[in-house]
Amino acid sequence: MDLQGKRIFVVEDNIGNLTITKTLLEAHGALIAAHRSGHDVMPHLKSFLPVDLIILDLMLPSGITGYDIFSAIRNEHEFDGVPIIAMSVIDRSKVIPLAKGRGFSGFISKPINFQQFPKQIADIIAGVNIW
Repeated sequence: MDLQGKRIFVVEDNIGNLTITKTLLEAHGALIAAHRSGHDVMPHLKSFLPVDLIILDLMLPSGITGYDIFSAIRNEHEFDGVPIIAMSVIDRSKVIPLAKGRGFSGFISKPINFQQFPKQIADIIAGVNIW
């Protein structure tokens, strides 16, 4: 799979998870920008336009959730059509119905599968929903 030049914005508070995510995607040619809290995400995200994919950790320590950030992004027209996926350690059976209902393009469980993750990301960018 080729992620060459794809622009991916990641919101992840855990430095270990963020490092793994960035390393795997950058190894496949993606350009990554990241933010580690729910606060002030929008200015950072807007400064990274155009963006091909947004990855949101659902549980952030700041009191702002990935669901909150998703809603804020969907209120901004410059992100219309940009796929947004949720990542979490929360039980899939609880997260997937909520994420689908909100309009996410997919869900990836943490810890991520190192072999599958880059392909999952490429598939989502190509328009395939990953659940």
